[in-house]
Amino acid sequence: MRIAIDANVLEGRWGGIPKYLDRIARELLAMGDEIDLLANTSRPVRTIPGAHPVSTRIKGTIVWRNAFLPAWLARERADVLWAPESLLPWRSPVPTVSTIHDLAMLRFPGTKASGHERQFRTAVRRSARGATRLIAVSDATAQDIRELWGMSTERVRVVPNGVDDTFRPGDREVARSAVRARWGIDDAAFVLHVGSLEPRKGLDVLIDAAELAARTGASWRVVLAGSSGFRGEEITAKARASGACSLLGPIDDAELLSLYRAADAFAAPALYEGFGIAPLEAMACATPVVIAADSGGLEETSGVAAIVVGERTASAWRDALERAIARPEGLVERGLAHAARYRWSAVALQTRAVLAEAAATRRRGR
Repeated sequence: MRIAIDANVLEGRWGGIPKYLDRIARELLAMGDEIDLLANTSRPVRTIPGAHPVSTRIKGTIVWRNAFLPAWLARERADVLWAPESLLPWRSPVPTVSTIHDLAMLRFPGTKASGHERQFRTAVRRSARGATRLIAVSDATAQDIRELWGMSTERVRVVPNGVDDTFRPGDREVARSAVRARWGIDDAAFVLHVGSLEPRKGLDVLIDAAELAARTGASWRVVLAGSSGFRGEEITAKARASGACSLLGPIDDAELLSLYRAADAFAAPALYEGFGIAPLEAMACATPVVIAADSGGLEETSGVAAIVVGERTASAWRDALERAIARPEGLVERGLAHAARYRWSAVALQTRAVLAEAAATRRRGR
């Protein structure tokens, strides 16, 4: 199967969606598929060995997506176009598949920049309506597509994200030494959060819990790893004022692995997530996880193997985190077994099935 991919996301900062595209594309190539990575850039797109980069710079990504891309697809006769970042051209000469990661900004208006929210109300919604098939990364996202966009889910297929094989248990003391040398974190215990600093991540309650714990004599602190997102300066200021948090900023994959292995617990207090990959990565590294209740795909994908906190209060989160740090019987083992279910090889097989299903509609049309 020849799969054309809108790969513009690979040109930006490395993160969840670029990794999602990269891991699935590598697995598809290993299965024997032909991959074209199309991007609106004058330089080659970030390399995926075996894929064919198609780099053409046109002023305005909207023009590139709605003029150049359909013309290229018609000329090159790809079997299907996949948009891992959701946006499709207005018209396509080949069947299309769009991945919808989450609609959290529509459930919680004001937690993303207004332009981003407006794009999901207009362009992304239009793409979803026109797609041959949609991939939702969780049942929660599939439900949001139905409820928030008023769409039938008969064209929606739920395919989760995966966990890299590199995330596995390791020598905890070696990891703690690496964290100490890199960031000077030498506390008796620390609770890790990985992700952008923004209101949707629910970090206020985590910072409050750390502050409360410090006032009552606890010896653990919170470590926040990730870049500043929308209104991130508010979170940064609150974390610094608490005196109970360390801010690491952006980190690379090697640093992330050391942090997961060294942490005494991982916290995910997000208001809502379409999926929530970081808790699963932490579980795969044998770190106990605490998550927020009623958090959409986050609770769906991690709740069975995590401590789930029903209240958004500092005391409830402090108590839950201290339970996790104490590592109650079976928590780590459940997390390891649960995370093992999410592997990119299986994700790619399911994704390929959706792409093939969409491609088959063209053949039936002929």
